[in-house]
Order: sequence, then C-alpha cells, then structure tokens
Amino acid sequence: MNGTPVPHQYTQYFTSFVATGTTTNLSFAFREDPAFLYLDDVSVTTGVGSNLLLNPGFELGPVGANRPTDWTFLNSFGATFAGVVSNVGAHSGTNAYYDGAVQAYDGITQGIATIIGDTYNVSFWLNDNGGLTTFSRLSTNGNVTGTGGNGIDLLVYGGAIPTLPPIPEPPLYVLMGVGLATIGWLRRRRQAR
Repeated sequence: MNGTPVPHQYTQYFTSFVATGTTTNLSFAFREDPAFLYLDDVSVTTGVGSNLLLNPGFELGPVGANRPTDWTFLNSFGATFAGVVSNVGAHSGTNAYYDGAVQAYDGITQGIATIIGDTYNVSFWLNDNGGLTTFSRLSTNGNVTGTGGNGIDLLVYGGAIPTLPPIPEPPLYVLMGVGLATIGWLRRRRQAR
C-alpha cells in the first residue's frame, strides 16, 4: 500500500495473483507505528464459486489471540504491538484482525489449494484508527525505534511462504574444529615417537 492514502473508514481493496503452485499462501503483513490497522472480510475466489479461505472475517476468534483460527501468525522481525483478533471495530460480524506492529512487520497467512496458472481474486476491507494520511514503509519523521514513528503499511502476498536459508556455521566453530584436529594430530605424533 506504500504511497497510497490511508483509509480512516472501512474501504474495500482488490488485487489478484496467478498461482504458481498447488498450494498458495495468502499473507498480510502489517506495520502501523503510532496506531492500529483493522482487517476484515477477506475473500479469495476464482471469480466464481465460494470463498476459498476459512475464517475470512475472524468470527471464529479467538479474541485476543495473535493467531486467528485457521490462520498462522508470523512475526519473524519481533515486532511489538503484534496483531490480535479484536471484537471492537469490525466491518461486519463481531470480530476483525487488529494490528499495530511497531517499526517492523508482522503478519498472518493461510494456505489454500490452487491450480497452477489460474488467476485468484483477493478482496479485503481495511480501516485505520490513526492520523497518518499516506502509507509509508519506513518512518520518515526521524523516529525509527518506537511508537512515535510514522511508518504505516500493509503488504498482501499470494505465494509460497519464503523459507530462511540455514544459518551458516559461525567461524568460531570452524576455528575450534581446526584447533582440536591439530591438537589430536600433535598428540598422535608425540605418541608415535
């Protein structure tokens, strides 16, 4: 949403994706330094048929949980003020997803069965309870550490959840291994004499 106006009443948004696999994750990543975003009534269809998402309006709760029923919570960056299911401020029904991740993104995702090459239409309703007027991925007011920042953004992604590469072995362990091997070699050499 970077660079677009921030909605201060529920507004419906549309996007689409072409499936590249037999399973696709629909993911929402949130950032809202000084306030909170509300997400509700999410839909994924092929243009015909019913919604492919489970618990698209977060009505199954549980209220106060980071992880709505049938969704997975993601917080790889350790954002504070992580999202929760809220029974205040829903677009329809009782619940919405309420998120104010500070100085980083957190998110929710749900996997759906897809057909490679097919186009899937996504719609969702979004509202913000703060005073910022334009989405911005980063804080531009100089506060890059707390809730005084002015970073606000929502990313929508349809695809595989990226996996992090394995953590390489720290150089310290490599040096320690070489040192132990050298000590063993010296000990055997001494015993051979």
